[in-house]
Amino acid sequence: MSKGKASGNSQRTIVREMLFAQLAFAAFVGIIALGCVWWVSNWVVRDNLTDWATRWIGEMESLGSGFYLRQNDERFLDIEKYLARYTEIVYVRYYDANGAVIYVEHEADTHPIYPVLNSTELVTLRDARPDANPYRLDESYEPLVRISQAVSTEAIVSIDLFMAQSLDELQTETSVVGFIELGLDYGRYDQNLFGSIALGSAFVVVAFLVLTLVGRIALRRAVQPLVSMQAPLEKMAEGELEVEVPTSPYREITAIGRALEAAASSIRERDKHLRRLANYDALTGLPNRHHLIDLLNIRMGELVHGSQPGAVLFIDLDQFKYVNDSFGHQAGDAVLKQIAERLRQLVREQDLIARYSGDEFIIFVNHVSRERADEIARQLIQELREYPLSYEGQRFNISCSVGITVAPAPPIFTPEELISQADVACRQAKALGRNRTSHFSADQSELASIRSDLEWHQRLELALQNDDFELHFQPIMGLLHDDIRHYEVLVRVRDGDDLIYPDAFLPAAVRFGLMQEIDHWVIAHALQQLADVRRTRPEICFSINITGSSFVDGTLVTYISEQLDASDLPASSIVLEITEQVAVGTFSDAVPQIMELIEQGCEFAVDDFGTGYSSLSYLKRLPVQYIKIDGAFIQRITSNDVDQAIVRAVAEIARIMGKRTVAEFVGDEATLKLIRKLGIDYAQGFYIGKPGPLPFATKATSDRVVPFRQRNVG
Repeated sequence: MSKGKASGNSQRTIVREMLFAQLAFAAFVGIIALGCVWWVSNWVVRDNLTDWATRWIGEMESLGSGFYLRQNDERFLDIEKYLARYTEIVYVRYYDANGAVIYVEHEADTHPIYPVLNSTELVTLRDARPDANPYRLDESYEPLVRISQAVSTEAIVSIDLFMAQSLDELQTETSVVGFIELGLDYGRYDQNLFGSIALGSAFVVVAFLVLTLVGRIALRRAVQPLVSMQAPLEKMAEGELEVEVPTSPYREITAIGRALEAAASSIRERDKHLRRLANYDALTGLPNRHHLIDLLNIRMGELVHGSQPGAVLFIDLDQFKYVNDSFGHQAGDAVLKQIAERLRQLVREQDLIARYSGDEFIIFVNHVSRERADEIARQLIQELREYPLSYEGQRFNISCSVGITVAPAPPIFTPEELISQADVACRQAKALGRNRTSHFSADQSELASIRSDLEWHQRLELALQNDDFELHFQPIMGLLHDDIRHYEVLVRVRDGDDLIYPDAFLPAAVRFGLMQEIDHWVIAHALQQLADVRRTRPEICFSINITGSSFVDGTLVTYISEQLDASDLPASSIVLEITEQVAVGTFSDAVPQIMELIEQGCEFAVDDFGTGYSSLSYLKRLPVQYIKIDGAFIQRITSNDVDQAIVRAVAEIARIMGKRTVAEFVGDEATLKLIRKLGIDYAQGFYIGKPGPLPFATKATSDRVVPFRQRNVG
């Protein structure tokens, strides 16, 4: 926690970021402003001084005219006074026409002055036009500046002076009689300007400090409502949605707060909806199988302190399949909704009702005797008998079988054990003719079997979570070319160094509704391995067994399509195997999904054909491409004429219907030769290859196929 806080404190804040940005911008603008002030002020001062310099040199020329007119006045006294009045003038120097210095006046002997004008400078001044720019500036000794110009006179040379009508007609001649030079000191102006700029900069720095303080206070006040939202957001991130969002006088932050409240409300509604979807049946609104266990655990806790027992009623509708097959799923859904409503009316508000599976419901009633539980069950049976269900004017005489088990107080059974006991009692009621009740009564062996199923339920749940299942592959050989391109995928449970086979755990998986999850696990992992294999062996295909549970909710097509896309496999690379019982028992659910998968490119096989309904009418209606003849007809086929006749007939019928046949349990060479003679297309069995890890060799090298012997696992 301290580490997270330290990390958070090292992060930038909005106030600091905005304040730094504001100060940086202000400093940038201030520096530019000071630079502009310096440049403009310096330019104005220099321009002004230049104007004054031209004025001074003109006046100094007048004051020094006596040097050129040979007057014997005391002009140098006026020059000295003039220099005293204008302290900017460091010195004045007068030259004769030849450039010789005739007079110099300066304010101090220690002040540096320019050297005298050289011949080049004198020529430049002599050639300068009086009406243009007669003076010359020299800033080589800055801040000392020299300005110099020629001193000239203009005389009238016209002989017809009295004939001239205007001054413009007079001929004049300009002659240079000398030169004048002023030395000016701009340093004090620069010092004064620098001092003013420095003083202004100091005021700017003080203003920045004040701006920093005031800006920080203003910004903190402005963003404080935004900062105060940090705590609600952290609570929301931790999953706490009941948060209070602070108000703000600022419109933008108020909008953010409203959006945050709306987001929290939406998340609460979404979570509520998701929890309901996870815990409640979407059709009837009753708790589902998963949530039922949690609720029963709570009721078991209440029995710890109670003196009266409770009871679990397992209700199974007797003719529901007829409604689904004859009138469709909409009629079936309407019947299930009406059943749920009947159950609500039958029991007390505090009693528990749940939908356990398709047409199975469970009721838990507390503080009742065995007799009262039986009375509730009989009342439900009578209610359904006297008041039939209906859908769009069609009446349905639905009956039910009810299994009852007592939950003693204090409890000695888990919720799963009570459900299994009620399930056993319900099956006893069905075996006795349906439409009746039956109480659970079992000896120790039956209780041990139930507990074994419950243990398997927990082990299978863990196996699904921890990927403790393992896939093995049994080869299927094509008899036309004796090649092996198909492998049947078989699931095992890894228990240390041992493997546990499906006949040990599938009954518990079926009873506790885990078969769909197991089917999905097998499909996903089998396709992953198939994708790896087909990178080097693109002809290999897998046969995957699908149970009836996977067809019930209508999601099988979507799941297989998603897994094929994820593995980048064509649908034609898999054959989905279903048993006769699954195909016939879920015919209305299965056939539309089978057709959709076939349209995508998948193929289907009927497994264990001959041991179930063996209905040729169903076989004709089932859109399958393969018929797998049950091994019971293959094992003794070489010595049993009846089995030979049955296999020959199935092969002939399949050929006429355009289907291919697979013989299971091929255990020796004689059996292989016989089924080949009978017209079977594929062979599978220990003689062809035992289940195990996927082998590399997939083609027989002679008429006698060498069996794979990676593991003798059966």
